[in-house]
Amino acid sequence: MTNPAADRYLTDRVMTASPAELTAMLFDACVGAMKSSIRLHEAGEHLAAVPRLLKAQEIVLELRCTLNPAAGDLATRLDALYTYAYGRLVEGNLRRNTGAVREALDVVEPLQLAWRQSCLQLAA
Repeated sequence: MTNPAADRYLTDRVMTASPAELTAMLFDACVGAMKSSIRLHEAGEHLAAVPRLLKAQEIVLELRCTLNPAAGDLATRLDALYTYAYGRLVEGNLRRNTGAVREALDVVEPLQLAWRQSCLQLAA
């Protein structure tokens, strides 16, 4: 069941967000989807976990697409991290392997925190 007011709020938030805020939202949604899928798998609700893992996979691909190759070594390293995380999410989804999902979370969550910290520093 959808909530029209919540949908409208999210649409407005996305449409008015800066690129940095959009990236932060992607990280938040990705981490949330991974944590949710782990909880669902551990509760034995494997089918309910699948859409969350697919969402996390899509977000990791989107994060890869936002990389600027002109950034040099940083973009190359982030691409490698995203590639690894994506592979672990696929493994987690195919094999119901929460360990693989946790490995992806161990990669993405520190990037989420670093992104937030850098945005806060830029704002100050």
